Amino acid sequence: MLHKHGGDIYSCQAGRQFGAAGGQVCGTYDEIKDFSANINFRGMLQTVRLAAERAVADSIHYPDPECRRLRVALAERENTLLRQDGDAGTEQTPVGEDGESVSEIGKRRIRPEYIICGNGAAELMFAFAAAKRPRRALLAVPSFYEYEQALAAFGCEICHFTLREEHAFRMGEDFADAIDGGTDCIVLGNPNNPTGRLIEQSVLERIVGLCRDYGILLVLDESFYDFLCEEDRARTFSGTGKITETSGILVMKSFTKIYGMPGLRFGYGLCGDAGLLDRMRAVLQPWNVSLPAQAAAEQAAGEICFAKESARLNRENRARMVRRMEEAGFRVFPSEANFLLFQGPEGLKERCLKRGFLIRDCGNFPGLRQGFYRVCVRGSAENDALVQALADAKDR
Repeated sequence: MLHKHGGDIYSCQAGRQFGAAGGQVCGTYDEIKDFSANINFRGMLQTVRLAAERAVADSIHYPDPECRRLRVALAERENTLLRQDGDAGTEQTPVGEDGESVSEIGKRRIRPEYIICGNGAAELMFAFAAAKRPRRALLAVPSFYEYEQALAAFGCEICHFTLREEHAFRMGEDFADAIDGGTDCIVLGNPNNPTGRLIEQSVLERIVGLCRDYGILLVLDESFYDFLCEEDRARTFSGTGKITETSGILVMKSFTKIYGMPGLRFGYGLCGDAGLLDRMRAVLQPWNVSLPAQAAAEQAAGEICFAKESARLNRENRARMVRRMEEAGFRVFPSEANFLLFQGPEGLKERCLKRGFLIRDCGNFPGLRQGFYRVCVRGSAENDALVQALADAKDR
């Protein structure tokens, strides 16, 4: 049986029973308010939407199969982010002839040829599994199911490291202790889905070092990295800054979540191993990224301020939402992302749906069980309405 996901608004049969004031809005479909998909509550930027709409008129042509302009824009975005993250909380360092610090000069070398584009990060995970064919992979669970699905489809043995509930699903040094030479692939989310936890810098540094020593390819899924506020970004780091140092890291990113474009779909990968990227391209279908998706993603690549403001607002809304959910009697686990994992009574999803709210039942995640749920962090008014529905459903 296929693994179910959040965002399956199309199977909701109860939708027309409930009114949604103000008509169709982001996060609402057929009068069902969707908290099961982890999409930026601010929706799709108007500039991104217009770029996609303009590209529809040009869609009598095939899209660029190599996404050339888009990869240039993505490389510039990554270099900008690396410089900004390098500036945050660091001491003054020596500067080169052009005025940039030596550390910045070393970080600004992301080039378009390091980038591969896909129809969402999930497609690239399958392309990686098909191209690399790892024999044995280590996964920290609970995590995004497509990691396991993609690897198993190509005969990979899957080893689970279960993140502990009593540690609030935080990844600690014990995960690094589990790494050995019998593994040739590790896949981790930073932040992780569905827990929302980031990997602390010291732990991630040790994992990167062990993977280098053992010759293990490390896949870092950073699809929710843009939702980290500045304080949280300072506690971890993006694998992008490591790909010029080692060929053993593949970073996957997504615009689906932060730029509110799940229907268009776009993700990209970064890696210093040109051979691996060539093999991944060889197993991808031609024209896998549509022309509207390429145009929208190229526009979104320059919208860094929007992403940073979204991260700031997300942190504020998340903190308030956690307080209200805990006051309503739910156990809520810490999160640095734009969603929350919590515990409630079995059957809560169905009870919420009757009240017009769709939440994610996480009982089918390896490492979790029935009674675990995930909800997206949206705007304050929407969050308050959800918490009230959760409380009503819990106490029915």
